[in-house]
Amino acid sequence: MTMKPLLLALALASAGPIFAATVTKTGKLSASETWTADNTYLLDGYVFVTGNSTLTIEPGTVIKAKVSTGGGAAALVITRGSKINAAGTAAKPIIFTSELDNLNGNLGVSDTGLWGGLVILGRASINSRANGAVVAAPVEDQVEGFSVPAADVPLITFGGTDDADNSGVLRYLSVRHGGAVIGTANEINGVTLGGVGSGTTMEYIEVFANKDDGFEWFGGSVNARYLVAAFGNDDAFDMDQGFRGNLQFLFSIQTDITTDSGDKVLEWDGATTPLTASPKGKSTVSNLTAIGIGTSGRGTVNNTAVNIRDAVEATLVNSVFVNFAKGLDIEDDVDDGPNPAPVISNNLWFSHVAANNTAAGLNARPTGAIDASAYWSNAALNNTIANASLRGVSYTANAGLDPRPAAGSAALSGATAVSGSGLTAVTYKGAFGTTNWAAGWTKLARDGYFDPASAIVPGSTSKLVNIATRGFVGSVAGQELIAGFSITGTESQSVLIRVIGPGLAGFGVAGTLADPVLELFSGSVKIGENDDWSGALVSTLASQVGAFALVPGSKDAVLVATLPPGGYTVQAKGKSGATGGVIVEVYEVD
Repeated sequence: MTMKPLLLALALASAGPIFAATVTKTGKLSASETWTADNTYLLDGYVFVTGNSTLTIEPGTVIKAKVSTGGGAAALVITRGSKINAAGTAAKPIIFTSELDNLNGNLGVSDTGLWGGLVILGRASINSRANGAVVAAPVEDQVEGFSVPAADVPLITFGGTDDADNSGVLRYLSVRHGGAVIGTANEINGVTLGGVGSGTTMEYIEVFANKDDGFEWFGGSVNARYLVAAFGNDDAFDMDQGFRGNLQFLFSIQTDITTDSGDKVLEWDGATTPLTASPKGKSTVSNLTAIGIGTSGRGTVNNTAVNIRDAVEATLVNSVFVNFAKGLDIEDDVDDGPNPAPVISNNLWFSHVAANNTAAGLNARPTGAIDASAYWSNAALNNTIANASLRGVSYTANAGLDPRPAAGSAALSGATAVSGSGLTAVTYKGAFGTTNWAAGWTKLARDGYFDPASAIVPGSTSKLVNIATRGFVGSVAGQELIAGFSITGTESQSVLIRVIGPGLAGFGVAGTLADPVLELFSGSVKIGENDDWSGALVSTLASQVGAFALVPGSKDAVLVATLPPGGYTVQAKGKSGATGGVIVEVYEVD
């Protein structure tokens, strides 16, 4: 008997979620409320969470924002005293994006500034104002660029005296395509944190294609870890106004986009006026992997990895920098105060400009008050100029990016001990050891930037029943072969999907489809496709799951994907009216 009717019924029964409604949000939210995953929420202008209320956002919820700039730019602002409880999961991240985003890869790295961003404001201390004005303690400031009536200035004010302040939970968030221009030379960061206290949880957050900085901290004491800043038009991570938190497990990849390009990966400022302001900016960054813009555009001249200035006490350890023209730009005012020189040790550095791979060549300010060349020439600091041997560097959605160190890389061992709030001891340098924690939930993963090998989820407790069905692909629309499968549980699961036509010839099967195309759908949205298979990974995984080997060069179609729990359909198609038989197979990969 044929299994096609059974599989087709399963496909229909396990289709992806259908959004019940689009709910528009604007103005002030003065009472606690919950945004649920069965709706899409549309931000229209500034949306303020006020009155000490809590905004809870369910895992898997999508928040879109109207395309907007200036004083009407769409942005979500959590005001002082209020909280956000945005606790997504790896299987169900919370997504903030533009109303133009179909969530199928239709927006890319050049789609920046389409809306504002996410702003969290707290009562932790800051040490100065962005405009340099000297004010009585406790210092307070306003988010730059926002235009509000005088009565609403408290809604954009941050700072205070409670360094343990709790603004809520930010976990498994993807913030995409923001950074709208809201004033002259003012764009909103992907995630802005003003005076946010150490009681706040901040981990597993991606900012993708933002027109300004990915993340910026204005004072405060919040610790953060597992952050991704991808393809922004300015700095990846920016600290200012007396920030005193610690950051660990950070990944950044930059690119040169039309008239904009990534700038510093770390811009480390201490204060505005005076430089001796208290509390002094003091923070540690550990386990950062940063990929600069490389050879494209301005990458051979202007791309410097780290800029340290304004009397900050900076500690940078256990990190990896590749594809930056220069390594360090330490400005003359770093030691104002007086301040100790930055602590920079046990990092790997490698420029794509071969001539710059020397102590002098990596120094972006050779005549400065602090000679940054000493950080490489002093062997005791263990800053090594050597290729970190990342497994794959790619700036396009071609499945070529794998930021994990390859076997034998110096990054896989030798990390120095770290201590301090929010820091964890690991043995490797950079953001990744052998596991890519950014796989599965980020836009980088879901849009196909990562090499599939980096996204395999080992030991997932979620389950898939392997399927295999044989059927016929007709010559017109509606005669495709469609098979469905479900992933149960709470974790993402890696799968190997194959549509095999010519590969059946070795079994004596006649009348097969000569060149099938595979398309993968979640609900009605296509989330992956393949035409002609290739690659050692596909062969390795086939052997691992017990599937028969495909002939190299055959035009069978194969896709490797890491998917959250839910229902999916596989569609097998022909080209130009071609017909024939195929087998559709789906295997669980551990």
